[in-house]
Amino acid sequence: MQDRPAPASPLLWGLLAVSLLLNVVVIAVLFVAVMAGRQAAAGIADQLAAFGRQDIRYQFRIVQTVPVTASVPFHHTAIVPYSQSLPISTTVTITKELPVIGQISFDIPIEARVPVSLSIPVAISGTIPVQAAVPLNLEIPLDIPVADTPLKTTIDNAVKALNNLAGR
Repeated sequence: MQDRPAPASPLLWGLLAVSLLLNVVVIAVLFVAVMAGRQAAAGIADQLAAFGRQDIRYQFRIVQTVPVTASVPFHHTAIVPYSQSLPISTTVTITKELPVIGQISFDIPIEARVPVSLSIPVAISGTIPVQAAVPLNLEIPLDIPVADTPLKTTIDNAVKALNNLAGR
């Protein structure tokens, strides 16, 4: 005759029941954790997708002094008006040969005023050296759509991975 195993003690049956109950609780907790993780992944995917449709807004501020050194060529033609009356005061000696008398000389005094009116073009050219320190105090608004940056591809890949994790 074969020996039959001894029947299990009630303590062993109790431990078996507690172990089964604990396994069911662990499985339930893991199921709840997986569902919470899927919901969190779906929420994060939605937030990342919304971020990918937004713009990055930033006020870029520049406060500094910029040294400027340059040679600036300069070409200009100016019209200078000249208007004056020139006095002429002279004596002219004229010699003339007359048939009966011979050669005779006489002085003719000339007193006159000659009006002169001119427009004189004067060309001015040169190079003007410029050396200055220009203080800058600027605020430049930047508005960059995230969709126009390389970051958009990374966001799209992360959204896809999170949606897969969320079971979507």
